[in-house]
Amino acid sequence: RSTTPGETKLLASEVYDILQSSNMSDMDNVNEMNYRRRKAQFFLGSTNKRAKTVVLHIDGLDDSSRRNLCEEALLKIKGVISFTFQMAVQRCVVRIRSDLKAEALATAIASTKVMKAQQVVKSESGEEMLVPFQDTPVEVEQNTDLPEYLPEDESPTKEQDKAVSRVGSHPEGAASWLSTAANFLSRSFYW
Repeated sequence: RSTTPGETKLLASEVYDILQSSNMSDMDNVNEMNYRRRKAQFFLGSTNKRAKTVVLHIDGLDDSSRRNLCEEALLKIKGVISFTFQMAVQRCVVRIRSDLKAEALATAIASTKVMKAQQVVKSESGEEMLVPFQDTPVEVEQNTDLPEYLPEDESPTKEQDKAVSRVGSHPEGAASWLSTAANFLSRSFYW
Protein backbone atom coordinates (compact mmCIF):
# COMPACT_ATOMS: atom_id res chain seq x y z
CA ARG A 1 0.00 0.00 0.00
CA SER A 2 2.86 2.40 0.60
CA THR A 3 4.49 1.90 -2.82
CA THR A 4 3.55 3.39 -6.16
CA PRO A 5 2.50 1.13 -9.05
CA GLY A 6 5.91 1.66 -10.70
CA GLU A 7 7.74 0.56 -7.57
CA THR A 8 5.47 -2.46 -7.18
CA LYS A 9 6.12 -3.53 -10.77
CA LEU A 10 9.85 -3.06 -10.24
CA LEU A 11 9.85 -5.13 -7.05
CA ALA A 12 7.82 -7.87 -8.75
CA SER A 13 10.28 -8.04 -11.64
CA GLU A 14 13.16 -8.27 -9.14
CA VAL A 15 11.52 -11.23 -7.39
CA TYR A 16 10.87 -12.89 -10.75
CA ASP A 17 14.49 -12.40 -11.83
CA ILE A 18 15.77 -13.85 -8.56
CA LEU A 19 13.61 -16.93 -8.92
CA GLN A 20 14.52 -17.46 -12.60
CA SER A 21 18.25 -16.98 -12.40
CA SER A 22 19.69 -19.45 -9.96
CA ASN A 23 23.09 -19.54 -11.68
CA MET A 24 23.89 -15.81 -11.26
CA SER A 25 26.28 -15.01 -8.49
CA ASP A 26 24.94 -13.09 -5.50
CA MET A 27 27.09 -10.04 -6.23
CA ASP A 28 25.89 -9.69 -9.83
CA ASN A 29 22.28 -10.01 -8.69
CA VAL A 30 22.66 -7.28 -6.04
CA ASN A 31 24.31 -4.92 -8.54
CA GLU A 32 21.50 -5.47 -11.06
CA MET A 33 18.81 -4.77 -8.45
CA ASN A 34 20.55 -1.58 -7.31
CA TYR A 35 20.77 -0.43 -10.95
CA ARG A 36 17.04 -1.03 -11.46
CA ARG A 37 16.13 0.82 -8.28
CA ARG A 38 18.22 3.84 -9.33
CA LYS A 39 16.66 3.72 -12.78
CA ALA A 40 13.12 3.64 -11.33
CA GLN A 41 13.86 6.49 -8.93
CA PHE A 42 14.94 8.62 -11.88
CA PHE A 43 11.39 8.49 -13.22
CA LEU A 44 9.57 8.79 -9.89
CA GLY A 45 9.86 12.54 -9.41
CA SER A 46 13.57 13.10 -8.87
CA THR A 47 13.63 15.77 -11.58
CA ASN A 48 12.49 18.60 -9.31
CA LYS A 49 15.73 20.48 -8.64
CA ARG A 50 14.07 23.03 -6.34
CA ALA A 51 12.93 20.53 -3.70
CA LYS A 52 14.49 17.75 -1.68
CA THR A 53 13.19 15.16 0.76
CA VAL A 54 14.60 14.71 4.27
CA VAL A 55 13.67 11.78 6.52
CA LEU A 56 13.86 12.52 10.23
CA HIS A 57 13.77 10.14 13.18
CA ILE A 58 12.21 12.14 16.02
CA ASP A 59 12.88 10.95 19.56
CA GLY A 60 9.83 11.72 21.69
CA LEU A 61 7.26 11.58 18.87
CA ASP A 62 4.95 9.12 20.57
CA ASP A 63 1.47 10.66 20.84
CA SER A 64 -0.85 13.09 19.06
CA SER A 65 -0.04 16.07 21.30
CA ARG A 66 3.67 15.76 20.47
CA ARG A 67 2.76 15.35 16.82
CA ASN A 68 0.80 18.61 16.99
CA LEU A 69 3.82 20.33 18.56
CA CYS A 70 6.02 19.01 15.78
CA GLU A 71 3.52 20.14 13.12
CA GLU A 72 3.45 23.66 14.55
CA ALA A 73 7.24 23.83 14.64
CA LEU A 74 7.60 22.61 11.04
CA LEU A 75 4.85 24.90 9.73
CA LYS A 76 6.71 27.92 11.03
CA ILE A 77 9.82 27.17 8.94
CA LYS A 78 9.96 29.07 5.69
CA GLY A 79 10.86 26.60 2.94
CA VAL A 80 8.97 23.55 4.19
CA ILE A 81 6.76 22.30 1.36
CA SER A 82 5.06 19.30 2.97
CA PHE A 83 5.52 16.65 5.64
CA THR A 84 4.02 13.32 6.65
CA PHE A 85 4.38 11.38 9.86
CA GLN A 86 5.00 7.67 10.43
CA MET A 87 4.05 7.51 14.09
CA ALA A 88 4.77 3.79 14.52
CA VAL A 89 8.48 4.30 13.82
CA GLN A 90 8.75 7.91 15.09
CA ARG A 91 9.61 9.31 11.66
CA CYS A 92 8.71 12.36 9.66
CA VAL A 93 9.30 12.70 5.91
CA VAL A 94 9.73 16.39 5.09
CA ARG A 95 9.87 17.91 1.62
CA ILE A 96 11.79 21.18 1.64
CA ARG A 97 13.26 23.70 -0.76
CA SER A 98 16.74 22.76 -1.90
CA ASP A 99 18.29 25.85 -0.29
CA LEU A 100 16.94 25.02 3.18
CA LYS A 101 19.30 23.02 5.39
CA ALA A 102 18.12 19.94 7.26
CA GLU A 103 19.72 21.39 10.40
CA ALA A 104 17.00 24.06 10.39
CA LEU A 105 14.40 21.31 10.78
CA ALA A 106 16.30 19.83 13.71
CA THR A 107 16.55 23.25 15.36
CA ALA A 108 12.81 23.82 15.01
CA ILE A 109 12.00 20.39 16.46
CA ALA A 110 14.48 20.90 19.30
CA SER A 111 12.74 24.22 20.10
CA THR A 112 9.76 22.18 21.34
CA LYS A 113 12.06 21.12 24.23
CA VAL A 114 10.49 17.64 24.35
CA MET A 115 11.70 16.16 21.05
CA LYS A 116 15.01 15.73 19.25
CA ALA A 117 15.55 14.91 15.58
CA GLN A 118 18.14 12.78 13.78
CA GLN A 119 18.44 12.42 10.02
CA VAL A 120 17.85 9.00 8.46
CA VAL A 121 20.25 8.27 5.60
CA LYS A 122 20.97 5.13 3.60
CA SER A 123 24.47 3.75 3.37
CA GLU A 124 25.97 2.41 0.15
CA SER A 125 24.83 -1.07 1.12
CA GLY A 126 21.24 0.15 1.51
CA GLU A 127 21.11 0.03 5.31
CA GLU A 128 19.51 2.92 7.17
CA MET A 129 21.68 4.94 9.54
CA LEU A 130 20.76 7.67 12.02
CA VAL A 131 22.94 10.77 11.75
CA PRO A 132 22.67 13.17 14.70
CA PHE A 133 22.66 16.90 14.03
CA GLN A 134 25.10 19.26 15.67
CA ASP A 135 23.95 20.83 18.92
CA THR A 136 24.63 24.34 17.65
CA PRO A 137 21.27 25.83 16.63
CA VAL A 138 20.84 27.08 13.07
CA GLU A 139 19.01 30.33 12.40
CA VAL A 140 15.58 29.46 11.01
CA GLU A 141 13.62 31.86 8.82
CA GLN A 142 10.10 31.91 10.23
CA ASN A 143 6.78 32.13 8.39
CA THR A 144 5.23 35.01 10.31
CA ASP A 145 2.21 35.80 8.17
CA LEU A 146 0.51 32.42 8.02
CA PRO A 147 -3.18 32.62 7.09
CA GLU A 148 -5.84 31.10 9.32
CA TYR A 149 -7.22 27.73 8.30
CA LEU A 150 -10.68 27.68 6.77
CA PRO A 151 -13.48 26.37 8.99
CA GLU A 152 -14.22 22.66 8.74
CA ASP A 153 -18.00 23.00 8.25
CA GLU A 154 -19.50 23.20 4.77
CA SER A 155 -20.31 26.63 3.42
CA PRO A 156 -23.99 27.12 2.55
CA THR A 157 -24.91 27.03 -1.13
CA LYS A 158 -26.47 30.14 -2.53
CA GLU A 159 -28.91 30.54 -5.40
CA GLN A 160 -30.17 26.99 -5.41
CA ASP A 161 -32.81 27.81 -8.04
CA LYS A 162 -30.14 28.47 -10.70
CA ALA A 163 -28.92 25.64 -12.95
CA VAL A 164 -25.68 25.15 -14.85
CA SER A 165 -27.49 24.76 -18.17
CA ARG A 166 -31.02 25.32 -19.28
CA VAL A 167 -33.12 22.26 -20.02
CA GLY A 168 -34.91 22.16 -23.37
CA SER A 169 -33.12 25.13 -24.90
CA HIS A 170 -33.22 23.58 -28.41
CA PRO A 171 -36.52 23.28 -30.29
CA GLU A 172 -37.62 19.86 -31.56
CA GLY A 173 -35.71 18.65 -34.62
CA ALA A 174 -32.98 21.31 -34.42
CA ALA A 175 -30.56 19.08 -32.55
CA SER A 176 -27.32 18.15 -34.33
CA TRP A 177 -24.96 15.30 -33.49
CA LEU A 178 -22.85 17.72 -31.47
CA SER A 179 -25.72 18.86 -29.29
CA THR A 180 -26.85 15.23 -28.91
CA ALA A 181 -23.38 14.31 -27.64
CA ALA A 182 -23.33 17.32 -25.31
CA ASN A 183 -26.75 16.38 -23.91
CA PHE A 184 -25.61 12.79 -23.38
CA LEU A 185 -22.55 13.95 -21.48
CA SER A 186 -24.46 16.43 -19.35
CA ARG A 187 -27.04 13.79 -18.41
CA SER A 188 -24.46 11.04 -17.81
CA PHE A 189 -22.09 12.84 -15.47
CA TYR A 190 -22.81 14.50 -12.19
CA TRP A 191 -21.49 18.03 -12.43
